[in-house]
Amino acid sequence: MPLTDSLLHDQLAALGHRDVEQLAVGMQGAVYRVGQGRIAKIWFHAGEAELRTLAELYDVIDGQLPYRTPRIHELRRPGPYWVTVEEELPGAPLYTVAPIFGAQGWERGRDCVLDVVAALAEVKPPEVLRRTAVLDETMPFRPEGVKWSEALVGLVKRRAERLDRTVVDGDKIAVLLERLTDLEEPESRLVHGDVTAGNILVDDDLRPVTLLDFGLLTMKGDPMFEAAAAASVIDLWSPRVREVEAAYDEAFAARLGYDRELLLLYRCAHSLIIAHAHDDDPYDRDSHEPLTAKLFDHPEVTALLRR
Repeated sequence: MPLTDSLLHDQLAALGHRDVEQLAVGMQGAVYRVGQGRIAKIWFHAGEAELRTLAELYDVIDGQLPYRTPRIHELRRPGPYWVTVEEELPGAPLYTVAPIFGAQGWERGRDCVLDVVAALAEVKPPEVLRRTAVLDETMPFRPEGVKWSEALVGLVKRRAERLDRTVVDGDKIAVLLERLTDLEEPESRLVHGDVTAGNILVDDDLRPVTLLDFGLLTMKGDPMFEAAAAASVIDLWSPRVREVEAAYDEAFAARLGYDRELLLLYRCAHSLIIAHAHDDDPYDRDSHEPLTAKLFDHPEVTALLRR
C-alpha cells in the first residue's frame, strides 16, 4: 500500500485526532502532535508484540536516566499501521539549535551528546533486553547466556550478507569479524543505539532533557559501541563526517577513557549494521551503502583491517 500523508492522517482521524501537526518522520515511523499534551507515533514496520515489549522497556527505564524518556499510554491499530499515543516530552531537537560542526560554540552540542552517552553507560541493562530484537529482525539480539562478541558478530554477519559485494572488500569484513570475535567481554550496559541529534531534546542552554526513540538498535552491550555509533550518526550525511567522528573520539577518550582503536572497530561494525536500515522505508530514502563504502576506504580503516 503506497504511503501518503492522507493515509497517515486517516489513521489518526480514526482515533479521533483530526487537528494534527507532523513533528518528525524517521526510519521507524511518523510522529504527530495531537493535542492535550500528547503525541501519536505511526509505526511503519513494528507489530503488536514488538511494541508491547518496547512499552515494557520504557516502563522499566523510566527514571533511570537524568532526563525524560518516552512512555506508551495507548497502543491501537486503526488501519494498516500500529499507532502509539505517548506524552509529549519537553525540549527542542538538538540539531535545530546546536551550532554546526566547526562553528563557534559547536563544542556545546558535542558535550551534550557526551553527557547522554555517559549517562547511558551508567544504566544496568534491564531483563527485558534479553527478549528484544534490533532493526528489522524478529529474534532476540542477545538472549540469556550469549556473549556480547557472539551477538555482535552474528548481527554483523547477517547484515553484511545484504551488501553488494563490490561495496566493501570481503577481506576487510573477514578481519573485522575476527577482531570482534576476539574482544574481551565488557561490562554490559544499556545501549540506546541511535543517539542522534534528533533523538536528544535539549533546553535553552543545550542541556539534554529528553532522550527519544529507543528500540532501533537498543541492546545489552558495550558502552563504547554506543559512543562509536553516536559519533557517526550525529552528522552522518555531512561531507565532514570523518572529522566529526575524530573530534568526538578525542572527546570520548579524554572524558571517558575510551580506546580510539576500539571505537573505530565498532564504527566499522555499526556502519555495516545500518547499511541497509532503510531497505523497507516506505518513503524509499537512500541506502547507507555509499557511506559504508567511504568509511571502509578510509586509510585508518584500511590500516586497522589489514591482515
